[in-house]
Amino acid sequence: MKSETSKERILKTINFEEPSHIPLWLRFFERQYLVDKNKPWKSQFERVDQLLSIGLDDAVSIHAPLSLHKEVKIRKWKETEPGERYALIVKEYETARGKLRQIVRQTPDWPRGDEINIFDDYNVPRARTKKYLVENEADLGALSCLFGEPSREEIGDFLTHAKKVRDFAVSRGVLVEGEGAMLGDAAMWLCGIDRVVLAGVKDQSFLHRLLGIIHEWDMVRIRLLLKAGVDIVFHRGWYESAMFWSPKAYRKYLFPLIMEEVEEVHKAGSKFGYIATRDTMPLLETFEEMGIDLLFGPDPVEGNCNLQMVKNKVGEQICLWGGVNSSVTLELSSKEQIVEAVEGAIRSLAPGGGFILGLVDAVFGKTSGTVETPISSLEYVIECWRRLCLNTKRL
Repeated sequence: MKSETSKERILKTINFEEPSHIPLWLRFFERQYLVDKNKPWKSQFERVDQLLSIGLDDAVSIHAPLSLHKEVKIRKWKETEPGERYALIVKEYETARGKLRQIVRQTPDWPRGDEINIFDDYNVPRARTKKYLVENEADLGALSCLFGEPSREEIGDFLTHAKKVRDFAVSRGVLVEGEGAMLGDAAMWLCGIDRVVLAGVKDQSFLHRLLGIIHEWDMVRIRLLLKAGVDIVFHRGWYESAMFWSPKAYRKYLFPLIMEEVEEVHKAGSKFGYIATRDTMPLLETFEEMGIDLLFGPDPVEGNCNLQMVKNKVGEQICLWGGVNSSVTLELSSKEQIVEAVEGAIRSLAPGGGFILGLVDAVFGKTSGTVETPISSLEYVIECWRRLCLNTKRL
């Protein structure tokens, strides 16, 4: 009898069909090994082979290009300013409709050297950013022509790379995931949290225009991913939770644009995944209405998420991926507490199907902003999952 591939297992789970067992699918952040530092992977292809060999599930990713318009000119310099403790990094983009400038303080914990990225979590804190790239209505004209349609050559290179990834996925029986939408996240990176949140009340025209521009970028990338044949498109919504958007604001500003994404993805026969890890409880009914297929992020610790309530509300319509916190539970807890967390996630989310065990937000490597997820904690998770993944009645 033909054994079930990882792709088949994940898709069965998303479709609320019965897989061979509960999948364990991990996301990694700045980490190139699982539990043995002497066995690092050098690429996502090596990672897939390593994880499949021990029974875990995985996927390969492709990223659609987003390129600056060919006429955009960039200037960058450093300067000092009276009253500023740290040097300032300034980056300016000259577009056909005006200039955009961003300025950051080069604090000791600034991880980008003398560089500034347009889309970056490190841009968000007001204490670090002196001037956001987009601050008012006048900036939106320039923003609208900051990025251009990908060239024929860029599309060709992307599709060639995508075919290589897809061929590998077929040979290993894993999903191809595409990352292409960043609506609310991009807004926060471009403008900062305060500007976006306040605009929802005091400057609604600005916010609608801003999100509309980002949405155009997102749709171009989503269509490229679908052309490349991805199985699932992920929309990153780290900054789209109820921490930043009330349910009313979410429905007014984000809902109609994300609905267009979902419809485009479903029209192509692919699945739509949504990443949101904190304060999602007030938005669950909206997620269900949007028709998302997979929600990554249920987290009972940092996410303020009641797992049983999530399952009761949307667990028959949306496949849930997560259930166990990584930053607190895996870093600080005992073996007994970690086992209890895994058991609790399976007990709450597995009945009735539509559950993928995962660690929220990720399995972390050691960086300036993260603590390395302990090897022993991962071993406890995997050991407990192996014991329970075939028969949840053991709980």
